[in-house]
Amino acid sequence: MKTINKKLPLVSYIITVKNGEKYIGRTLKGVKNQTYKNIELIVVDNYSTDKTGEIAKKYGAKVYLKGPERSAQLKYGLEKSKGKYIFTTGCDLVADRDYIEKAVKTCEEKNYDAIYTSVVSETHNFWSKVKGLERLCYIGDNLHEAARFLKKGVFLKIGGFDDKLRLHGDEYDVQARLDKKGYKTGRIDAVETHIDEIDSLKEVFFKSFYYGYNSKKYIQKHTAHSLNQLQPFRTVFLKKWPLLLKKPHLTFGLIVFKIVQYSSAIAGILIALIGGEKVAKKFHQAIYKNKKN
Repeated sequence: MKTINKKLPLVSYIITVKNGEKYIGRTLKGVKNQTYKNIELIVVDNYSTDKTGEIAKKYGAKVYLKGPERSAQLKYGLEKSKGKYIFTTGCDLVADRDYIEKAVKTCEEKNYDAIYTSVVSETHNFWSKVKGLERLCYIGDNLHEAARFLKKGVFLKIGGFDDKLRLHGDEYDVQARLDKKGYKTGRIDAVETHIDEIDSLKEVFFKSFYYGYNSKKYIQKHTAHSLNQLQPFRTVFLKKWPLLLKKPHLTFGLIVFKIVQYSSAIAGILIALIGGEKVAKKFHQAIYKNKKN
């Protein structure tokens, strides 16, 4: 794709992070290598105790401190942004070099208000390959993908980020509100690569519990949609059956993966119903401890 010659709209590239020194350098390098050059780079750091902030400043990012969770960081990043478009992402996601160029071009030429985000995995062991297979199944599926590249004006009209939601619920909530208000979400043939992929069932267990615990408010806000989205028997797997048949060993692993994921997530939801915040915090801490070991 050729570089857009007309005056380039500013894109605010907002990255949320906590103790991400292991990966954020690659993510920021990916931003600097974008074929689209009119980018405002914003890093919202949840009070990291490592060299995250130092690395971000090295790449010319505007660094802000904000917590306690990702949704609050995103909301703060939005407040500080100046772009016509915003793109929100994490410290361990590297965008294709032409990602922003294609997103801007598609929105400008086809009058889209947002662009669905597709993610693939950088794999290094069996369980990361299993997760990678799941991600491939979701590409192109509107139910299990959501927009993170949006026109800022449209985003503000739908109310911005809901900082009461946490983790994946925040982006699904944005997509649900875009759809409800009749805004148009398009697609591009570029992806982000998740470079810090899940690498053990232990990590699946801890993360899924915490995600389940934090899904309560999202489910309450979008009950019918969320139950269709989160239920385990997903039609998207039936649609992608040729892909699953090509790699039967990974498909078997995906079944085991989903059993562990849903068992833990359901436990998390039950703990949320009885107000077990202390238990949830222990699982959250275990996620980071597990990644260091």
